[in-house]
Amino acid sequence: MLHLDSLNPQQRKAVTTTHGPILLLAGAGSGKTRVITYRIAYLIQQKKVAPQNILAVTFTNKAAIEMQERLAQMLRGSQKSTQISTFHSLCVKILRKYITHLGYRSNFTIYDAHDQLAVIKGIIEEHGYNDTGLVDAKSAHWAIGQAKTSRKNPNDFLIQKHAFREVLIGRIFQEYQQILKGCNAIDFDDILNLTLQLMEEHPHELDDLYHQYHFIMVDEYQDTNRTQYLLLKHLARLHQNLCVVGDDDQSIYGWRGADIHNILDFEKDFPEVQIIKLEQNYRSTTTILSAANQVIQNNSDRMSKSLWSQQVGGENIGWIVGDDELEEMKKVVDQIRLQILRTKSRYKDFAILYRSNYQSRVIEETLREEGVPYNIIGGTNFYERKEIKDAIAYLRVIQNQNDEVNIHRIVNFPRRGIGKTSLIHANTYCQILHKSLFQVMKNATECSKIPSEAARSMESFVALISKYQQRFKTEPLDQTFEQLLEEIGFIRALETENTDRKTKERRLTCIYELIRSVHKYTSDNPEKKLRDYLERVMLFSREDNNSEDGKNMVTLMTLHSAKGLEFPYVFMVGMAEGLLPNKRALEEKGESEERRLCYVGITRAQKELTFSMAKMRRQYKEQLHQEPSRFLAEIDPQLFSTSIHGQETEKEKQNKAQNARAQFFDQIRQARG
Repeated sequence: MLHLDSLNPQQRKAVTTTHGPILLLAGAGSGKTRVITYRIAYLIQQKKVAPQNILAVTFTNKAAIEMQERLAQMLRGSQKSTQISTFHSLCVKILRKYITHLGYRSNFTIYDAHDQLAVIKGIIEEHGYNDTGLVDAKSAHWAIGQAKTSRKNPNDFLIQKHAFREVLIGRIFQEYQQILKGCNAIDFDDILNLTLQLMEEHPHELDDLYHQYHFIMVDEYQDTNRTQYLLLKHLARLHQNLCVVGDDDQSIYGWRGADIHNILDFEKDFPEVQIIKLEQNYRSTTTILSAANQVIQNNSDRMSKSLWSQQVGGENIGWIVGDDELEEMKKVVDQIRLQILRTKSRYKDFAILYRSNYQSRVIEETLREEGVPYNIIGGTNFYERKEIKDAIAYLRVIQNQNDEVNIHRIVNFPRRGIGKTSLIHANTYCQILHKSLFQVMKNATECSKIPSEAARSMESFVALISKYQQRFKTEPLDQTFEQLLEEIGFIRALETENTDRKTKERRLTCIYELIRSVHKYTSDNPEKKLRDYLERVMLFSREDNNSEDGKNMVTLMTLHSAKGLEFPYVFMVGMAEGLLPNKRALEEKGESEERRLCYVGITRAQKELTFSMAKMRRQYKEQLHQEPSRFLAEIDPQLFSTSIHGQETEKEKQNKAQNARAQFFDQIRQARG
């Protein structure tokens, strides 16, 4: 028998309310996965629903597997025919059975990103679209993906006759779809879109499907996009037993298509809906939850709820301020070590969360220098990012002209007219003349098979490298590096890339951060040369960042990557205006999603939460004065262990009183001799 005694009253209500549309508003740490699993078990065991008539949909394979394993333990295998899967897995299953109605064969292939880029690149090269300078394979691939997420088709581009780039993308998009269908292939976005097309254009052919799923449950409903929402409406239209589980306060993926109105408007779409709130939090202390509630309640566009916990009290929220980002991070490291000594915790109990990927550079370097093992989740090591590797590649070639891997990387970036064919000819001369690529390129005009224009560019490239080999030996590292980037037009090349604005801004921000790090290194080590700097960069490779057991590491991640995770001790760094909330995000969408992002970060903490910021932040050549994030001003000052806004906290008053008493008794003891 299934025992529900371990569930709280609202959880039990969520499990035993089975028919009709249901919205489970599940706050952070409220045990929603447990509730979904119990609900499936209850339907099978108590309501005698056949397992094959139940469908549960989630967003990740990991979540689906975890749910399957929990259910198997509860029902001892009698749930095996219950479908628990991601949206994409479900849709692939549907397409395998019904896609012939759309002119595909059931044994279709799913193209990955590499396959998609290869097709798009072939189209661009065949039609000479590269020559326009308006589009390349990556930017076209991104535009097509965005269009499919928004349910746009090639005609939406082609009708924009006065926007030549949009028309080009429309032509590429149109031919791309034709090629895929000719190859009996679909891409990742097609999986959802073609399934919806089937439901809209061939509803009668899918009658068996609609009759099969009597009960449908959807996890993380706040993350669904418009296509997923429409898919669910079709699937549930016959039985109407649709239970969606989510938290509008944790809707933080609007930038990738998630539509918060799917959950906010659920009551409008299903007027008969029953709303059940799961507000008891099993993760955090009341201090942490109070801060989270105070931040999120200022979002007007939300469904009312308030997290609470039986873990009354808890440590006050920490506050760290550094003069600059380096001091901020050193103080964070000191606090982590102090916590370990005080609580006997381990590095793996700590997480450092930040708003944007580029912030990881200072964090990584500080942890590395302090000997603290770390692991980056859901992000890329700063020195492994493409734009950073491109810039560092120039330094590697200047240091070692025989580094042919990096020569190939940079010889035509920024573009200088040295194409693949010219490089193939140059490499052939390397074999004939038994010389390195750099030596062949030095006298490329003497090699008849290399086109004359490309040969002159090769010799100019060699001259540039040779010039900077001398300069780096005698001149300051940071100034020389900056002048190198200026001379080759590195930043200008990033600014004029055919890519989306967000990617462009991220790459530029990372390069400015690299320039800043070189300035800092030169300032701290004026006697060091290029070789020393490159050796230091090598220490930051991912392979070298391992502790002995491979597990006991501080976790680094963006706030977006942190959703769904929890840690005993959380440090939210860079809590300053312009960073969180992010300046660009504020301009584009307002502060609602940024506040939800802050809320998600706060609710990752189980035992203790610490915020930090730097008074000054360097942005390229500017020193920016920083103010605390507006979200911190929404939290009761008495929840902090130290004051943020100049108002003395109750804890500070108590500490002062305790110190005064201690001094008084010391004076008495001294007077008594």
